[in-house]
Amino acid sequence: MNNRESRLNSFLRRWRFHSEKSQASEELINHLRNLKIEGVSLGKSGDYTNAKATLDNALEQASQYPELASLESRILHELGVLEAAQRHPKAARDFFRQALKLESKLGEEIAQSITLLHLASLETEQQLFSQAIAVYQQALALQRKNHDDYGCALTLHHLADLYARTGDVATAIEVYQQVRVSEAYGNNPSAKAAALHQLAMLKSSQEEFEDALVLYQEALEVEESINNPSGKAATLCQIAKIYERQQNLDIALTLYQNSLKLIADNPLEQAATLHHIGGVKAKQGNFDEAIEIYQQSLELKANQGNPQSIAVTMAKLGKLQAEWQREFPTALKNLRQAVVMLQQVGSSEAQAVSEVITRIEELAKGSAG
Repeated sequence: MNNRESRLNSFLRRWRFHSEKSQASEELINHLRNLKIEGVSLGKSGDYTNAKATLDNALEQASQYPELASLESRILHELGVLEAAQRHPKAARDFFRQALKLESKLGEEIAQSITLLHLASLETEQQLFSQAIAVYQQALALQRKNHDDYGCALTLHHLADLYARTGDVATAIEVYQQVRVSEAYGNNPSAKAAALHQLAMLKSSQEEFEDALVLYQEALEVEESINNPSGKAATLCQIAKIYERQQNLDIALTLYQNSLKLIADNPLEQAATLHHIGGVKAKQGNFDEAIEIYQQSLELKANQGNPQSIAVTMAKLGKLQAEWQREFPTALKNLRQAVVMLQQVGSSEAQAVSEVITRIEELAKGSAG
């Protein structure tokens, strides 16, 4: 062997040694995977400090091995989830973007779409709706490319909700229609019922009542098939609102009452439904019953911590107490309290109630005279 061959063999031996040394062992890979699992578990249990320390440890080690880039991206993703859970949007966003950069480089499109969904959810929570829509659209493109039909349906559902929240009702309806006919959603009746319900609400807001009723009926059938009394009650309530707007008060009242029967264990929903029943009773001229029902609603609302909701019912009650029962001191007390509560939450309804108070005060003076 000549000197040249000897030097070459020596170089190859050194290269193999360093190459083997730089490769992560199976034992290390399993250890890092277990650290990731442990960090996620700690985060879900609320132990954020130890979760962060565990995931940081796993990330530090994984980042030293190029062949563990996929695992590194998953750890970065979980760190983003952890920061989001703690309401640290900037840190969460940074981790998600680092994960996305690696996932894109590795061509891991499914993982990339999952991280995009988490980022979009974060942007939604931060009320950054335009950014959220853009990120959901990126995720949707990857889901379609990889034939993830169920993922597409879920993402379309999120997009429809965002379009509705940003006032783009026409686009929201169009996207909800895509969700409605999605075969993938057929295997998730709960999600399908929610989409039908939301689409119906949009149709109703556009005064397309017949279409809305058809959709609500579809939602009811799905809710009945999965034994979802809460969802069924909410849908019955929305149907009742349509009939109430059309002055079909007897039908509306029956539907509200049927809804009420399904939510006996839910004081929050009971209070809201009783408020609607009180309104129908008042429109029918059954003022004493309306007053009694409004009072029941207020009793349930007392401990719910929603001053605007309490104020609205209190104003309705005060108006009836003045106009029907002529109990002006009690009525004015309720109306004034309602105004204070509405002003405290910055509601525009405060002005309307103030005008009612002025009128009732004049009425009271005339009655006294």
